[in-house]
Amino acid sequence: MQYYQECIALGSKTGIVLVSDASTSKIDALYKKLWRAIFLFERQFSRFLPGSELSMFNRNAGSKQVISPAFHDILLAAQAMALKTDGLYNPFVLPALQASGYVHSRVPGREQDTVDDHSRKSVTSIDRLEIEDNWARIPYGTALDLGGCGKGYLADQLRRDLPDIITGYWLSFGGDIAIGGNDEHKESWSVGIQSAVDQTKNIGTFTISRHCGVATSGITVHHGTKQGRQWHHLIDPRTRQPAETDILLATICDDSVLRADVLASCAVILGSDHCVPFLKRQGVRAAVMQCRSDKKVPRLLRFGNGIMIENNYA
Repeated sequence: MQYYQECIALGSKTGIVLVSDASTSKIDALYKKLWRAIFLFERQFSRFLPGSELSMFNRNAGSKQVISPAFHDILLAAQAMALKTDGLYNPFVLPALQASGYVHSRVPGREQDTVDDHSRKSVTSIDRLEIEDNWARIPYGTALDLGGCGKGYLADQLRRDLPDIITGYWLSFGGDIAIGGNDEHKESWSVGIQSAVDQTKNIGTFTISRHCGVATSGITVHHGTKQGRQWHHLIDPRTRQPAETDILLATICDDSVLRADVLASCAVILGSDHCVPFLKRQGVRAAVMQCRSDKKVPRLLRFGNGIMIENNYA
């Protein structure tokens, strides 16, 4: 049987599909375990919650701080991705992100919640992050934003911990999805590729033949105006400003959700002239980038197997 539950978590709609022949009681118990892990993670690592471990870590920048095992692992993953992308991904961009205009949560009803303001702090490089077995430190006057690296880490962790009674799964955390196994008809999953011009529609699909992660990042959702100037949430670490790019949305299929999320953002920042060679060097399985065009629909860049695009959008 195929089961589905959803709620608002991690700043967006979160949905969990499980396929299993196990008893309903076992599935219910598993759902409770998964939701508990998701909400605990949000309380621990959301930058929008002043009491989270991440927020307290940022407030005490400059000091050695004891950190949880999960925070230790996420910081190591963020450090590794920053190095692997030559700094194109940089968790230190939070001050620039807030200075551009993205300060408060975008969850309806939470837009006016109190958050820590780091907009006057500095953006530094990943080599200033110190990590040891049970402590970490960032320079005084800096702050971290885990961004999709955190959600990707959680999705990868939860799917690895799924019990053997699960024959198929679909974990959707907003733009981050972990997929594996088969659906209730024992068929491969198909993941929709969201349209950059109409968020209610898909332009095509990825066909998933094995466990993988799919992530979408772009400049069409988290954006706004500050003092008459347009902003979006993807900061280019090289300029410390919202990226000047012709890519509206990038959707990446990779073995890891964390990698897919980080690399999707990197692709958007790089723009259409440089993203494809970069993604191929990173070993991405498949990708679709929707770019600005003088036509009614965006121009597409794509590579990899298992991509099906509707004819009216090709």
